[in-house]
Amino acid sequence: MAMDVYTLKFYKRAADFIADLDKEIEELEESVKTLGAEVDQLKAAAEKYAKLHALLKKFGPGEGGQTTIEVTGLGIYIDPNPLARYDIYSQSYAHMLDVLSVLKKVRAVAYTVISEGGLESTPIAVQYKQGIPVKLIIA
Repeated sequence: MAMDVYTLKFYKRAADFIADLDKEIEELEESVKTLGAEVDQLKAAAEKYAKLHALLKKFGPGEGGQTTIEVTGLGIYIDPNPLARYDIYSQSYAHMLDVLSVLKKVRAVAYTVISEGGLESTPIAVQYKQGIPVKLIIA
């Protein structure tokens, strides 16, 4: 069961929050671009591996060939096969795209409120849930 993680961050100026959001979006866009290229490369290898694995299964049961260790909820994969890597990478890629989309929407709304409200120099607090801004507190 996943637990929601809430944090609160204080900004001396609302404009600083927008700047932080812009930086986070930019970094995530770069990560998504890099991971997307990895996922594309892994897809072909994963498909070849799956075909070969299915073919070899016809000849009898074999070893998985993969070592996975879990320590306090952290899965450690030692030399995972291409299919396992593809699954992990593509799952992360899809999640990162979702987060990027949400951050861009949050940024658009927050920017409009802050700029049209003339709040650039106003101190604010921002509540984050799972790293996503969910509440903007203007005092």
